[in-house]
Amino acid sequence: MAEEHRIDGQVNVRVDKDMMRAFVEVTGPEEEGVPCSLEQVRKALADKGVVYGIKEEALQQAVLAENWCRDILIAEGVAPVDGVNASIIFKFPLPKERIGPKVDDKGNVDYHDLGLIYNVKRGTLLVERIPAIEGEPGTNVMGVQIPPKKPKELRLPRGKNTVADNEERFLYAATDGHVAIMDNKVVVDPVLHINGNIDYSTGDIDFIGNILISGMVNSGFKVKADGDIEINGFIEGADVTAAGSIVVKGGIAGGLKSLVKAGENIYARFIENSRVEAGKDVIVKDAIMQSFVKAGGSVRVSDRKAIIVGGCIQAFQEVESKVLGSQLATQTIVEVGINPLFRAEYQKLVKQKTEKKKLFDNLSNNLQIFQRSGASLENLSENKRRTLLKMLEDFKKLRQEMAEIEERIIYLEEEFEKGSMARVKVLETVYPGVRISIGQSMYIVNDIVKFAAFVSDQGEVKLTSLR
Repeated sequence: MAEEHRIDGQVNVRVDKDMMRAFVEVTGPEEEGVPCSLEQVRKALADKGVVYGIKEEALQQAVLAENWCRDILIAEGVAPVDGVNASIIFKFPLPKERIGPKVDDKGNVDYHDLGLIYNVKRGTLLVERIPAIEGEPGTNVMGVQIPPKKPKELRLPRGKNTVADNEERFLYAATDGHVAIMDNKVVVDPVLHINGNIDYSTGDIDFIGNILISGMVNSGFKVKADGDIEINGFIEGADVTAAGSIVVKGGIAGGLKSLVKAGENIYARFIENSRVEAGKDVIVKDAIMQSFVKAGGSVRVSDRKAIIVGGCIQAFQEVESKVLGSQLATQTIVEVGINPLFRAEYQKLVKQKTEKKKLFDNLSNNLQIFQRSGASLENLSENKRRTLLKMLEDFKKLRQEMAEIEERIIYLEEEFEKGSMARVKVLETVYPGVRISIGQSMYIVNDIVKFAAFVSDQGEVKLTSLR
């Protein structure tokens, strides 16, 4: 009778809803029933379909009497590792990071430096793309593979004038210019367009390429370009510098403290109370008044009202105008035949040559004294030896520098010789008060002269007629 009531040990397997964990609960026998064996637990798991991530130690523990009627974590799946999305790293400061007036440590605000332009050279790295990383699949306790979340891939934001490598990992500038983001693409523009004036809304501009300004350049501001600058309005007492040419559709005015300087040519409607320098020609339509103009080539005022009055005009080849000076005998200085850009350099070099010669002679003298003393390097104290070696090094360096200065001086003097072909052409009238220099010779105009050309003849300035 007792055998009929005997109850053996039981195994209950429970699997979580997401099938990532399985638990067993082993119940003990009753009425002298048989306890649950390890094999029975294994079979129960297999019957339930639990085949992966079974914990061997937990199996051993589950059948022990002290763990009966307890939930034991018996198997655990491996969760998938999701992929990592691709990412884009910008290698230049984005507008929000750089735009706005700069503030120094003392709280002073610089409204001239607004950071609107970010220059890049050709070949500059602009963007790096970090590719997506694929995830790893997981497995649940039923042995079913769980796919990872697919990572998002990204393309390089490739815009105008940019180039990518073969793997599309890196984006580079294909030209010099300013870098910007347009329509979510990175672009490099070799021309900077300013729609309006250069003022407190733009700050100073320093650009690697060409600049087009639709308005004017206001007093106190600076514009610099490694290419050309074209201005539709005026330059009003501002510093404007271009490695190429400068074209001013209006005029250049009001800035004897500021400078308009071009490596090539300068074109303007008029120049008034300004300082202007061009590596080549200065071409003006109406007038040059009370200004200081230097040109490595020629200065020409070409319109029917063409006049040069007041100030100082220096050019290497030719100065041409319809009218030179004024009825008021305004002092007007015109110098040709010596490149004005070389003139200052020549004076500086001659001064440097004298100073270096003095140092060189002094060193040479000290070295001769040592030589005559008959002392050898080996017998000198460490300090004296160091001093002597320094003197020898300085001597060699000075000799090299002097040779370079001398070479440049000879070149400049040859250039000055070429200036004998220079001339000043006045298509209508020259007034008294005009002083004309060609090379080292000078001519002062005391009477009104018409239709004249001033040329160099055997070291003298001669007046000849254009008719």
